Parts: sequence; C-alpha cells; structure tokens
Amino acid sequence: MAEVNINEKVDAFLKSALSRCSSRDFSSAIEDLKAAEVLDRENPVILYNLGICYIRTGLHRTAREYLEKLIGLPSTFVDILIVRKLSAYSSILLNDFRSALAQLDNCLKLTPRDIPALNMKGYCLEKLGLFAEARDSYGEILSLEPANPTACNSLAYVLARSGGDLNRAMILAKKAVAANGENPAYLDTLGYIHLAKGNRESARKMLKKAFSRMPDSEEIKAHLKELLQLKTE
Repeated sequence: MAEVNINEKVDAFLKSALSRCSSRDFSSAIEDLKAAEVLDRENPVILYNLGICYIRTGLHRTAREYLEKLIGLPSTFVDILIVRKLSAYSSILLNDFRSALAQLDNCLKLTPRDIPALNMKGYCLEKLGLFAEARDSYGEILSLEPANPTACNSLAYVLARSGGDLNRAMILAKKAVAANGENPAYLDTLGYIHLAKGNRESARKMLKKAFSRMPDSEEIKAHLKELLQLKTE
C-alpha cells in the first residue's frame, strides 16, 4: 500500500511538472520534479525532465549532471541517443567541447548518419582548432544532404579560417545564403569569405547586413573590425 501511495505521489508531481513545462514555467516544474526525485531517485522520466528543465533555465552544468546520471542507469526506456545529444549540447554551452565529443562519438557509433550529431561534432572540432576533422564532419553531412544550409555555411567558414579553398568556400556560403538570406550567421560567413578574397565592398555589405540582424555577435563585430583595419592601411 505504501508503494502504491508513493507511486501516486510521483505521478502527481510529474503531471504537475509537465503541465508547468507546457506553460513554460520551468522553475516551478523543477520544484515538482525535485519533490518527485526525493521519492524515486532513479526514475528515468524524472531525471530526463529535470535535465530538460535545467537546459531551459540555462543551468547547463546541472542539466548535464542529471542527463549523465540517466545515461549511467543500467536500463531505461528513455532514448539514450537523445539524452547523449542533450548532454553534448549542454557541454558545448559550457565550452567543454571534449566532453561533448565523447557523447557525440558514442551516438555516431550507433547512428553514423545522425546529422544533428555530426553538426555538433563539427562545431566542437572547429572550436578545438581541429579544422581538418571539422571539415570531414561537415563534409559527411553534405554527402547525405548536399543542400543542407547549416553544413554548407559551417564548412565554408572552416575552409576560410583554415586556409582552405576560398572558391569552394564561396560557393558553399552562397548556397547557404540562398537558402536563408536573413540568417546573420550565413551572411557573416559570406562577408568573411569576401574579406579573405579581398572583395572589401562586398564584404562590407554582407557584414553590415549580418550586424543589423545580430548586433550583439562578437564574431560579426570582430569581422567588421578586421575590415575597418584593412581600410585604414
């Protein structure tokens, strides 16, 4: 009877938490889930939703702790591949790119054609300065989806940063912008490649357009600063 009562209490907390999540009240949802966790500390649904709620509230270190606890359970009906990618996402936002890579590599061993995992892997490799490996990861995406705009943009930027083929980078960047001409990251990449090729006026137009859409981006500001320094030389 006591066990039935505990299960009813856990179910009530979960129902309340999910209702609060649907209304985006994640802080209150966390309170419900923490209360449920006291009653059932290895319940995968509780751990998974705590991870999600902590991601939603920007507490990525705590989110990762819960997601990794879930991964460590001997068995669970929650999709562990999704959990690993969420853990990798939190690690990326913590600038812990090697931990993210470990989770992503585990995913890709089982699902080597997982495009979101390949994209995150490429980003991590790029941030670690492993440009050749990053190019391979983005290239794998394009072998599966040749028109994937995110991969086109990312590979174009890595090529430009690492001394690669600027003509190929330009083609890829233009393909990304053609898919979404309002995306500031795509505009910034195209502007950066124009800058690398010495096309200062085209670079100015693209970077100015990118900045107008994302004025808080430090990367876009850095590229504009680089352009301005060239103009004063």
